[in-house]
Amino acid sequence: MENLNNTAWIISCKSQESGYLVNGNMSVPNDPANRHYQDILDWINAGNLPTGPDIVEPDYVALRTGPDGYASTGEQLGMLADGTQAAHVEDVKTRFPKTITGGTTIGDVPQDVLDAAAAKLFSQQTYAYATAKARLDRYILSVGREEVIESQATGEKIYNEETFDVEDVMADVITQTAVEPLEATVEVTTYDPNDPEAAPTTETVTNPLIVADFAERAEAQATVDATPVDVVSLYNESI
Repeated sequence: MENLNNTAWIISCKSQESGYLVNGNMSVPNDPANRHYQDILDWINAGNLPTGPDIVEPDYVALRTGPDGYASTGEQLGMLADGTQAAHVEDVKTRFPKTITGGTTIGDVPQDVLDAAAAKLFSQQTYAYATAKARLDRYILSVGREEVIESQATGEKIYNEETFDVEDVMADVITQTAVEPLEATVEVTTYDPNDPEAAPTTETVTNPLIVADFAERAEAQATVDATPVDVVSLYNESI
């Protein structure tokens, strides 16, 4: 799977109206094409969670003087003339009492970024699984592989006088070439760089190519074993 070490630079992430504030000083837009936004998705997939946006609740003064509060001076002059201004003022004070002191609360993390992180992780897991499966499907170097011959149609037709049918002309085709297994061990000659006159030493070791092959296969198998069931199911449906 993709290395998520590029998220180490992220200490904190806070949702904002226009995107995200990272580490308290860096604005990142809510744009999938932005590389820092992609880092945020990886950071979430590494087990972190952004802080929700600040929700500012206005106090009674802001509410009374806002669009739902007191009417304009001109409108109130008209109310004075028809005797409704006192009732209007009392209504506003009742709707917005002095007990409304306002403040700031933390909202929920936007679901879209959580969904985007989940989709990215799913894609990464699918790619890693497919890559690992392809690696495991390759033959084992220490075993080699056998030649495979299949009978395939040549594209020509022939009339069968016994069945009175037109049949395909078949021919044997090698669909997989044979590969001999590698030698299990090899001899390695070592020279002493500090003593050019010293005789070289030779030792027999496990073939390094076989060692690397086993290590790669073990890593691929670990990836396959760790892949979630839903990822495996979708991959199997696509092939």
